[in-house]
Amino acid sequence: MPITIPKPILLMPKLPSVAVVGLLVAQLLLFQNSHSPDPYCTLKVERPHYSTSLKETKGIDAVKLNLTTECNVPQKYTELNSSIQKIESNRQVTAYTFVLARRKPAGKSSTIAEFKDLFALCKLGKSVSYSGLAKGYLYLENGDKYPVEGDSGKFEAAECAIGAQ
Repeated sequence: MPITIPKPILLMPKLPSVAVVGLLVAQLLLFQNSHSPDPYCTLKVERPHYSTSLKETKGIDAVKLNLTTECNVPQKYTELNSSIQKIESNRQVTAYTFVLARRKPAGKSSTIAEFKDLFALCKLGKSVSYSGLAKGYLYLENGDKYPVEGDSGKFEAAECAIGAQ
């Protein structure tokens, strides 16, 4: 008499293999979308400089400060308080304080906001060393508020004195 070996019950699928693959894909998509990366944002403060473009386009002498915020997640907008510092009598003092500025990300990227229109009028003829400071918040698409601050580092000379009229 031949010996028959019964199939183990554990190896018999109770769900069709297509359904199992579908459930795995659904689970992957669900966990991938719900687990967004932790926000990481930076503020880049460029050194203040005499703006030749403002002289050519508007006919004004000005020291310009450029700021850029960048995040690894989408941002709604950025609000920054910024100022230009100068060296006077061997001390760091504020040469100009800008009003609170708000910018939305522009162009294709929702992760970068640029502040390219901050400037202070100045008078040519005197060399002054300037540095930039900025501090504020990025308001993210997910509703979070992310603090940022930074400075331009070293002081750099410009042949234009802010406030000397």
